[in-house]
Amino acid sequence: MIQGILTFQFKINQKETGEIEPEFEPIQLEFRDETYNEDNYSVLIAENDIFATFYQHTTGLFGVKYSYSNFYTGRLKETPYQIISYFKQSADGSQFLAISIFELDDEIELFEDLIKEMGNRLDKIFDKLTRAKSSKQVSLISNINIRLKNEVKFTIFQVDRLSNLDKLQKVSLIYNSVERMKILELLRDRPISKREMKDILEKFKSTPNVDILLRPFLELNLIRRDWIKGEKDKKTGEIKHQGEYLFLVKDILMARIPNENLLNHFKETKNELLTEFKQRVIDFFSNYDPYTQPVEETKKLASIMLNPDVYDFFVLMRHNHYPLDKIPKIFSEFAVTEILLDDLKDLNIITEIKDDKKRSWILLLTDIKPLIIFPEYLLPKIREAFKNQDTDGAITYEIAKKALTLLEITYPEKVTF
Repeated sequence: MIQGILTFQFKINQKETGEIEPEFEPIQLEFRDETYNEDNYSVLIAENDIFATFYQHTTGLFGVKYSYSNFYTGRLKETPYQIISYFKQSADGSQFLAISIFELDDEIELFEDLIKEMGNRLDKIFDKLTRAKSSKQVSLISNINIRLKNEVKFTIFQVDRLSNLDKLQKVSLIYNSVERMKILELLRDRPISKREMKDILEKFKSTPNVDILLRPFLELNLIRRDWIKGEKDKKTGEIKHQGEYLFLVKDILMARIPNENLLNHFKETKNELLTEFKQRVIDFFSNYDPYTQPVEETKKLASIMLNPDVYDFFVLMRHNHYPLDKIPKIFSEFAVTEILLDDLKDLNIITEIKDDKKRSWILLLTDIKPLIIFPEYLLPKIREAFKNQDTDGAITYEIAKKALTLLEITYPEKVTF
């Protein structure tokens, strides 16, 4: 859960004695919890961590001709939080920081795009603030500060929206992550220890948090975790294959289905769009197979389902259709409606149909629903991994027995969406 977004300007205060006292002057500090304010924000981030973050951004800054800005993600040393920070240096040398503070168990990669979008907007705001301060335009400075405050508050709101995912979006988390896709690939082959899983994932990410990566799998009841008692190696006496193991008990796909709600509504109301809409549905699904859907297409679907604006619109369109000139204003103020609609059209999620009066209507062509599969394909793989003890990925009798038992026990379980 995001704790707040704090913006600062770096200043070098020089005393009459010539001594320099560098400081970060707060500009706008916005918190999710009213517990925090400008007087006690050090509970979230200490001054030393602010300077350390600043250092991460400004290393190698010298020699930049005009301005320099980037993003940094890391864990704080003096308080139990992690951050995504944005740094901006204006043409006159003024330097700014915007630090977004998250809990340690937050999956901050999920929010990086939102923070970067905020950074792009702050880039212009900080430039305007610099110019207003240099010309000492008090009223303009006040207006820019209000704009900055609203930008930060809006980003916190967007992060909160993206923090409360439904089950379809949790499936999207799996297919929108290289690490989680690798987890699914490995578990589709055999049971695997958590330690080995971590070692493999480190090839994709230097310090993977396996527990966070496994979270959507566990919340959707796709995997089980269990402790396996190891076996003593007859030659060395070493205990092997002991520890926590991960077992896939349900597989999952992101599948498209016809928008039956709209089709049925059109039939009942004898809507003039029915014939054309029905034909487009037939054309799409006559060539569609969820089992052969390209992985890249699934990734695009997952990515777009994790966009708060797109997802709200997608859910709305399950039961409605709208003329193009009267699309409901449910998008955030920074979303470009035309671009979002074009993205959805390109993925054949929505379609545009003209009525007899040549008026364009937007309809949901394909709904998206997770498809739960019992991983029967694992049965021969488990037997093979147990029989071939001399190969990589070999498993013990205890691991094989546990895997088969879990598949049997969980077979009747339903995962509903």
